Amino acid sequence: MAKEKIDELEKKKQELEDELNKIQVELDNSIDQVREDVSSSLDPKNLIRKHPLPVVGASALLGFLLGHKKRKSATSSDKGGDFSGALLAELKRLATRKAINFATDYVEDLLEKKAEEHLPSNNGEENS
Repeated sequence: MAKEKIDELEKKKQELEDELNKIQVELDNSIDQVREDVSSSLDPKNLIRKHPLPVVGASALLGFLLGHKKRKSATSSDKGGDFSGALLAELKRLATRKAINFATDYVEDLLEKKAEEHLPSNNGEENS
């Protein structure tokens, strides 16, 4: 009788461990899925593809604000200011180029999709 109870308890213990392992795997999968969803939704390329006009507008506004802030006249003792100014100008130039590239890629993709919708792609073959 005691052996039967021990066997029954061992069986229950094994079932509980199996269930815990199953729950752990499901949790790991859920966490991985949430992590992938969050990273894909916050990916800059996806944001730009989903909302190209607001992103370009925000980029232009940010560039305008950064480019037109009041500048201090550089003195001979402020040698680091020349370097940081040049670095900032280069970063602005690169950011502008990147924004223009994204915008033109987006427009090209749109134009290609529209052209595919309106132009038949049967390569001169007639439909029967």
